[in-house]
Amino acid sequence: MSEQESAKVQAKEKMLEALFEYAAACHVENIIAENPIEDDSAPDFALPPEFDRKMKRLIARHDRKETFNKIRKRTVRFLPKAAIFLLVLLGSFTIVVASVQALRVKALNIILNIQNQYTSIQTKDENNGQTKQATEQIPPNWSGYVPNYISHGFKVVKTEERDMLNAIYYSNEQGQTIRFTQYRSSDIDLRVDTEDATVQNISIHNSDALLAEKQGLVSIVWKEEFLFSLIGEADKAEMIKMAESISKK
Repeated sequence: MSEQESAKVQAKEKMLEALFEYAAACHVENIIAENPIEDDSAPDFALPPEFDRKMKRLIARHDRKETFNKIRKRTVRFLPKAAIFLLVLLGSFTIVVASVQALRVKALNIILNIQNQYTSIQTKDENNGQTKQATEQIPPNWSGYVPNYISHGFKVVKTEERDMLNAIYYSNEQGQTIRFTQYRSSDIDLRVDTEDATVQNISIHNSDALLAEKQGLVSIVWKEEFLFSLIGEADKAEMIKMAESISKK
C-alpha cells in the first residue's frame, strides 16, 4: 500500500470517529430519558472498620510526607547559608588561631609572648602581691631601683611598694605621666599593647629590651636582675635615656 492510500485510510477512520462522537452527543439526552436514575436507587452500605484504618494510615502517611517535603525544602534552602556560615566561622577560628599564635622566646627565665593585640611578658612564682606602702615621694628606705635621669618637667607624684613590685609615678604640668615599675616576683604576666604599634628591639644595660610606640605612648620592657617596665607619654629618646639611667638606690 502506497503512502497516499495509507493516508486516505487514516483520514476515513478519523471521519468515522468524529461522526460517531457527534451521533452520541446528539442522542445522549434520549439515552438518559430512556434510562432514568433514581436518587435512592443506590442502596446504603457501611464501610468496614479496616477500610477506615487504612484510610487513616494513608492520610497520616500523606501528612508525614507533606511535612517531610516542607522541611526538606526549607532545609535545602537553609543548608547553603548554614554551610557558608560554618565555613566563615571555621575560617575565622583558623585566622584567629594563626594570628594569635605565640612567639615564645625564653631568655633569663623570661617568656616573651608576642600576640596580635598585645605582648605578654611572663615570669613564674607562687607569691601573692600586697601593697606595703604608697607615698608621693621616694622614701629614704626605698629598697628598689630608681631612674637617676628624669625627663624635663616631670616629677614624682606617687610611689608604691608591694610584695611583687615597686612602682614610681611621674607627671608634668601638661598631665602627661610616666610609670617605672620593678617586678620583684618571678610570677608576672605583663602585657604591653602592641596592636598597630611600632615595635623594635633595643638594648638596655646590655640586655635585650622591647620598645613599643603607639599614639604618643612609649613602652619599654627589659629583664636584668628583675623585670622592669617604663611606660610614659614622653619622647622616645627621653624614655630610653631614663631607662638607661635606672640603678639600685
